[in-house]
Amino acid sequence: MLLEQERTKVIEIALKIQKEKLIPLTFGNFSLRNPETGYVCITPSGMPYETLHPSDIVVVSVDNQIIEGERRPSIEMPLHTAMYRRRPDVFGVVHTHSTYCTAWACVDGGMPCITSEAAGLVGGNIRCAAFVPPGSDELAEVTSEAIGDDKAVLMGNHGAICIDETIDKAYNDAIVLEESAKVAFLSYQMGNVNTLEDQMCKFLKEDTDQNYGQK
Repeated sequence: MLLEQERTKVIEIALKIQKEKLIPLTFGNFSLRNPETGYVCITPSGMPYETLHPSDIVVVSVDNQIIEGERRPSIEMPLHTAMYRRRPDVFGVVHTHSTYCTAWACVDGGMPCITSEAAGLVGGNIRCAAFVPPGSDELAEVTSEAIGDDKAVLMGNHGAICIDETIDKAYNDAIVLEESAKVAFLSYQMGNVNTLEDQMCKFLKEDTDQNYGQK
């Protein structure tokens, strides 16, 4: 089987995301790009994650050609491959429908940056891509453009997407993003919210990139 280890990894991440309640049912989609072949391993469309076998994960090219797999790939395959084409530094993509991120994706203006964790992730407010129909080439174009050089962006009236240099890191980003969305929501219910200034957000992003974790 082509890229069996990578296909198994995608299932592992899908199950972890499901356990963290970042998706309901079979919502969301997840992929990784193999650095040697450039091929993308992506979840299939509409299959319960707990039933997946590595052979169910579809191997595709960044030009949306199926390389191996009998299942239909996620309808958001064009979104994933657009991210990989636009961002050569990205090797993992996680698209969730987590509750608080999706709520912020349904209001104007994106999500304000009020926590150091959110600032460390994107260096400012979380942008929100315009709504276009799920699974469309237009969605792929609009969202991959909106994320720019960031690791996360909201998808208007839809959900959120995180990208990073590994699928494990993209998974971690998705948790940070949802937790930040929850804190922001609760803070605005309490009132008198202290948002972080742009300069401080940028500093926290640079500091996180340079100093957090083991290098």
